[in-house]
Amino acid sequence: MHHLTLTFRGLNHRLRGHAVTAKGLHGMVFAALAAADPRETDWLHDHPTPKPYSLAPLYDGEGVLAGLRLGLMSGRAADLFTRAWCWHRDERHPLRLGVQEFAVIGVVETEGPGWDRLAQARPARRLGLRFLSPTSFRQGPGDLPLPLPGNVFSWPWRVWAVNSTAPLPDGWLDWCRESVFVVEHRIETVSVPIDKDDRFTGFVGDVLFEARHCSDEQLRVFQALGQLAPYSGVGRKTTMGMGAVERLDG
Repeated sequence: MHHLTLTFRGLNHRLRGHAVTAKGLHGMVFAALAAADPRETDWLHDHPTPKPYSLAPLYDGEGVLAGLRLGLMSGRAADLFTRAWCWHRDERHPLRLGVQEFAVIGVVETEGPGWDRLAQARPARRLGLRFLSPTSFRQGPGDLPLPLPGNVFSWPWRVWAVNSTAPLPDGWLDWCRESVFVVEHRIETVSVPIDKDDRFTGFVGDVLFEARHCSDEQLRVFQALGQLAPYSGVGRKTTMGMGAVERLDG
C-alpha cells in the first residue's frame, strides 16, 4: 500500500477549484500517465474493477486545487504512478485541466502497511472515519448518501478480496450489516460537478462506528478494512475523487 501526494502549481494563474470536475481529474490523470508510459497505462485502463488506485483532490482554504492524493494498492500501480509523476515533475511538462495549465512541482511517496500486516490488525470495537469528499452508494436505480456500515465496508472488502492472498471469513459482510452501528456522526450533504452537465451528491464529515456481538476475528477484519479505506476509498467513483477517507485516531 502506498500514498502518493502531488503538489501542483498553475502556470498562468492558480488552479480554480470551481472549474475542476471529477471527470476532468480522471481524464487528466490518464493523459499524464499515458504521456510517461503508454503501455502500462493501457494495462491500468483495461484493469477490471476495482482498479488498484483511488484519488482525492487536495484544495487549499481558498478553493484552489493544490494537488492530488493517490491511494495505490499494488506494486505495479505504485511503480507506474510514481515513475510517471516524477517524470512530469523533472521534465516540467505542462498539464491541463480544461483550459487551466499547471505543472507538478512535488511528488511525495509514503509507504503504508502491506496486506499481511493489515491481516494482523489489532481487534477493537470502535473505528472512526473522516469522509473527505462526497461519498455515496448505489442502491437499486439510485444512490444512497448515508454511512450505513454494510455499504461503507463493502468496497474495501471487495478491494481486499481482489488484491490480497489473505482470505477473509465467510459471512463477514452479513455480520457487519447486523452488528456494526453508527454511534456518532457529524456529516453534511455536498454536491460537486462530475462534468459540465451532471453532479454527484454525497456526504462528508466524521463517523464513529461500533461493533457489537463480535469475535476477535471479526474485529480484526473490521480494523483491517478501516486501515485499507484511506487507500481504496469508499463507495462510488473512487477513481474520480469521490469517497476519499482518512482514519480518525482516538
